Amino acid sequence: MTSIAHRSALRGPADGGVAARRAVVRWAWRLFRREWRQQILVIALLTVAVAAAVCGTTIAFNSGPLDYSEFGSANALLELDAADPRKLEASLAAAEERFGTTHVIGHRSLPVPGGVDTMEFRAQDPRGPYAPLALRRGSYPEGPSQVAVTDGVGTLLGLEVGKTLALDGRRRTVVGIVENPRELSDEFALVSPSSAGAPDTVTLLVDADREAVRTFMEAQGDQSALVGSQLRGSYRPAPELAMFSVATVFLLLASLVATAGFAVVAQRRLRQLGMLAAIGATEKHLRLVLLTNGAVVGAIGALIGTVAGLALWVTVAPTLEPALDYRLDRLSLPWALLGLTVVVAVLCATAAAWWPGRAVARVPVTRALSARPPRPKPAHHSAIVAVVLMVVGLGALVLSDRSIRPLIIAGILATILGTLLLGPLAIRLVARAAGHAPIAVRLALRDLARYQARSGAALAAITLALGIAATVVIIAAAEEKQSAGEPPNLSNRQIRVYTGATHGPESVAIQTPGQLERMAGRVRQLAANLDDATVIALHNAYQQSEQPRPEGGLRVLRTEVLVREVENPESSPGGAFICAPPPSGCYRYESRLYVATPALLRYLGIDPAAVDPSTDFLIDKSVRTDELATVRFETATRARGESKLTGRAVTNVQRIDSRKLFGSPKGETGMAPTSFITPDGLRRRGWRQIPSGWLVESSRPLT
Repeated sequence: MTSIAHRSALRGPADGGVAARRAVVRWAWRLFRREWRQQILVIALLTVAVAAAVCGTTIAFNSGPLDYSEFGSANALLELDAADPRKLEASLAAAEERFGTTHVIGHRSLPVPGGVDTMEFRAQDPRGPYAPLALRRGSYPEGPSQVAVTDGVGTLLGLEVGKTLALDGRRRTVVGIVENPRELSDEFALVSPSSAGAPDTVTLLVDADREAVRTFMEAQGDQSALVGSQLRGSYRPAPELAMFSVATVFLLLASLVATAGFAVVAQRRLRQLGMLAAIGATEKHLRLVLLTNGAVVGAIGALIGTVAGLALWVTVAPTLEPALDYRLDRLSLPWALLGLTVVVAVLCATAAAWWPGRAVARVPVTRALSARPPRPKPAHHSAIVAVVLMVVGLGALVLSDRSIRPLIIAGILATILGTLLLGPLAIRLVARAAGHAPIAVRLALRDLARYQARSGAALAAITLALGIAATVVIIAAAEEKQSAGEPPNLSNRQIRVYTGATHGPESVAIQTPGQLERMAGRVRQLAANLDDATVIALHNAYQQSEQPRPEGGLRVLRTEVLVREVENPESSPGGAFICAPPPSGCYRYESRLYVATPALLRYLGIDPAAVDPSTDFLIDKSVRTDELATVRFETATRARGESKLTGRAVTNVQRIDSRKLFGSPKGETGMAPTSFITPDGLRRRGWRQIPSGWLVESSRPLT
């Protein structure tokens, strides 16, 4: 029963003011405390949705690409060649004077007895300022007779704490197990810098911007041990808008189903609401009862769901670390997104209670006291709007031709909204057509039509779920159609590893022998995890007169590619071009050019002995060789800062039947099948070769 204070508050001027609303909220809270067991299902549904949203958002936030595994907290990485100790010491001293705090890491590759793999001896301060290492067991090495290893090295060599390692000719006792928390697959043996011996290469971490690094490298000149630099990219987690959108979809689905639950609650409270209306409550007060109930249910579901989601995140984080290849910080949480998720959960639950509250508030008092459900209202207007939306949506999907994204998104949204508005009418038509159905089916369909509010909400949730699935399928089909006309860059069994990221298919990053050896070791580790994988080392040709140039913090060489002269690049089909002022003209890149090493020829299915010694180029039969050329820069004009290009005809060609895919920088797909130059042709043209990467091909499609 409503108290006398509540009754007097409801009978105040206008709609009762703040006192009346406060009284209604208190009454709604008491009703919830008395009937909370009847709403456990709705609370559980919201709890699951919030827990999934919180855990999923946190996982996505921490699963972004980690681009600072080698940088640690530094902004720049300098590579130094340790071949000349005097140059190395001078460069390290100059860097310390210029940048202040530095972190020096020495790398040395040693062969593993009885195998083809190499192992890295790393000399660094494990507690360094920029890239500290994590200690898993034991202690860090302190003296010349101590070493610490990663778990992978320990497994490979059968080492444990207390055993001895003597790869470099010096017996060292294993005193600890360490790891690089930013790259768990980084395997090495850690020694103290004072006892490491002469390194192959040195990595220097500094806190400097692009301009400071460029100025320092220019000031060092040719007498420096510096061979390259890299700048740390801006680390960005997964897009916050996308993560929040996924969480909102979860909660929207839950709120649509919760609407049906709140409709049941409203029906059960119909007599109580009728009595409240009989003593003077307005429609706003009656709606406030249901809205308060929805807000309370949403708050409880959001609170329990947030706690459950965070507990789930802490539970699954250890299983994610091996796949992500770095340690996860359990307290690295998107606090702003989690707060928004809680707010959206409460708002969605409140909004889900609004429609049942609106319907119940309009029930006449006498009908409410008799606890009869409200009569379904005609749905002609909503049906007309629904039909218009569905026609517009389907028309947009047809006109999009599965390739125009704006039309696809608009068509899907209009179709889903139209289906939602068409739900009540569809339920009513199906119920009317159930006259000749079996008694059980007839009773079920008529019950759906009688309680149309809850039925329509459930149908809306199902429609939205199916609409999301259809959206994913249609957009995926559109992406597939857009890329169907482009030649593939790699097959589904191949991985291409480059010596460095360059701006075009003609550039190759220069690496020191030590750096190449470390990269080759990681490529072999990658191939060992695949099914019977083949590893092919790739080399490109370049002119002896070609000089290295800086590009993106690396030193690169312009290598040879096959080109075709064009008069007007704008009128030519896609691809990359190289142009110079007249009379040089413009050339379009036609095909990448690799050195036909014996291993590469065998991979192509060609017997090296079957290649004519007079052959310079091996070109696929599908490539037109007329007007095919290589481009040469005039040395004299380049010295004066000018650009003059001359083309040299491609001769001594042997046609081959091979369409092997080798990939290219930036996924370039506008080029013809790869061509090759033989070692004899390399010698006759006076060119040299440079390692450009590796091709890894598995016997099965990659997942």
